[in-house]
Amino acid sequence: MKKSTIKTSLVIICMMFSVTIFAQQSAKLIAYRKGSPYGLFAKFPVNVDGKEVGKLKIVSVVTTDLTVGSHSISPKQSKIAIILNAQAGKTYVVKYRNMLGLFGVRPCLKEVTLEKAKANYRKVI
Repeated sequence: MKKSTIKTSLVIICMMFSVTIFAQQSAKLIAYRKGSPYGLFAKFPVNVDGKEVGKLKIVSVVTTDLTVGSHSISPKQSKIAIILNAQAGKTYVVKYRNMLGLFGVRPCLKEVTLEKAKANYRKVI
């Protein structure tokens, strides 16, 4: 009986350490979009390394976890991508703005600090 209790305790402790180690080896990405008088119906995709992780409507936030290393954050157009070098435990914030183009609204990306994003947009956590 004591051996099984000790084994169970060791397994639980190992699982707790593995979850802690995994949590420390990831970074957080927050992409947000504020309101604007134009581009009300446009939805901008948030792509991380070419894979869509969400869409930003007129007033919205998309959050996701990033592995440690270099990542490309972009809408569909890769020429306006932002390259982030993600470090463990850090939070990165990308602001999507509306820009008027020849054929409608297009996104413009800018990396901002978390404090500036919170001051500028209350819904960023």
